[in-house]
Amino acid sequence: MTLDEATFDRSLRLMENHTWIASKNDRFNELLMFCSRDEERSLVFDIVERYTYVDSEQLRQCLQQIAERITNEWKCGPQDSVIVAMDKSRHADSSAAIAWFLKPILGDMADWETNQFFKALGEAVTAVPDGGKIVIVDEFVGTGQSLKRALKWLSGKLDEQGKSAKLFVATVAAMEASKEKDLSLAEDFFSTIWMKKSIRDFYPPETAELHERLMLSLEERLLKEDGYMRLEKYSLGYKKSQSAYFFENGNPPNNNFPIFWWKRLANGSRRRPLTPRV
Repeated sequence: MTLDEATFDRSLRLMENHTWIASKNDRFNELLMFCSRDEERSLVFDIVERYTYVDSEQLRQCLQQIAERITNEWKCGPQDSVIVAMDKSRHADSSAAIAWFLKPILGDMADWETNQFFKALGEAVTAVPDGGKIVIVDEFVGTGQSLKRALKWLSGKLDEQGKSAKLFVATVAAMEASKEKDLSLAEDFFSTIWMKKSIRDFYPPETAELHERLMLSLEERLLKEDGYMRLEKYSLGYKKSQSAYFFENGNPPNNNFPIFWWKRLANGSRRRPLTPRV
């Protein structure tokens, strides 16, 4: 299948304005050919144009904002505070990378040492002084449910150790919908980027429903179950998040629409998604 002139022209304009797509030109063209109707292709264009893409320069700016928030707003310092990735598992996680990236920035702003940065929540509970502060950092917050559980878990572990500590949260990007969760255990929840749902929040209600049905028709062409993962769980993004977010060279969140990251077609054959995810 070849792209018609109107689709080709819109692709060129998209790549001029979103250079990261140009580096994925073949994959993006395959995504367009995955669509069977002009309406589906138009929706894909709309969502990709809304993508929040964080490159290395924007990441630098985001990290600076987080460091300034930690230092100037929350008054956290190396004498009474620790920085910890929002992670309890043993698997690699982008939150640990954010904690690591913050080391030289905070070290330059104050006398932070490497032993005040941690990659697992439990380590922060042990390290924080009684009456101190714990800053939880992450790359992306989607529904807010994992964050809510992490805050509750941390609070419980502090109680077990007979400690008190103020909890703060800082992330590079977050969905606005995460604010709907009860995150009152945190003194503050700061994100450098707040994102809307890429369909529901960009169209009038009656049109949004139509576009959601179009997206569901695209999902029908994907394999329903791939290994331990069931497509139904991630339809319209995990918990219907409708995210459109990509961190340069990163692992995109499952809150993104699965057509952008699901590995297999309905017949079981492999596809090349726009932003592969593990």
